[in-house]
Amino acid sequence: MIILDTNTRSGQIDLINGSDDPMEFTVIPMLENAGIVNSAAPVLRWAPERSVAPAHRSQGFRVAARPTPELAPGEYAYRFQVRAQIQRKTPDILVETDETTQQSVISGFVPVVPLLPVTVYLRYKIEAPRVDVLPLTLTPDDPDSLGYFIAVKRYPDRSFVGTIKVVNADTGVELSSGRLHLGQEGPEARVTMPRGIWPTGKNANFCLKVWAQFPAQGEPYANSCSGS
Repeated sequence: MIILDTNTRSGQIDLINGSDDPMEFTVIPMLENAGIVNSAAPVLRWAPERSVAPAHRSQGFRVAARPTPELAPGEYAYRFQVRAQIQRKTPDILVETDETTQQSVISGFVPVVPLLPVTVYLRYKIEAPRVDVLPLTLTPDDPDSLGYFIAVKRYPDRSFVGTIKVVNADTGVELSSGRLHLGQEGPEARVTMPRGIWPTGKNANFCLKVWAQFPAQGEPYANSCSGS
């Protein structure tokens, strides 16, 4: 994921080749960008479209925004797929003997070609979008979940990419943390607390802290607790 804004007009992700062979990376723009409200395609430039990374090396994929004078303030998005294909001069061949016919059987190994999704957000002349967090809803009848918080987007057509942390309100101990990503479509998301890894009891009190950046920077802008 790459996030651009008015001050940061370019970004990069590193495509890592962890194999013992060269790896070719091909960047494929997605013509059907389902879930995107405002497309950033007209103002984005990217390179390289194709590159080869040596074994155990990486290759940077760069994206830059070139906003036009008539571009309205708001959030724009676009998606790519990156195809990673191992470059071998000769395929792996295995010769075995069929137990029934006693004839030789030749098998070839064809590597799977994965497609890696990449989403780019351009936040033009706007602040980083935020979510509001509703108090914890307990689910005593759910065998898998202790409960959940609901994060509601403030702007329905904008994404949210931030950091969340669940802490024990009584001890301050951090119980869980990670990235929360809501796309441009969809008004809200649940932050579920799996049963079994959380302190329980009638006095248990949890807080969900939220930052508008990932990784987190400074103090959280929101702190919703189960006892509040």
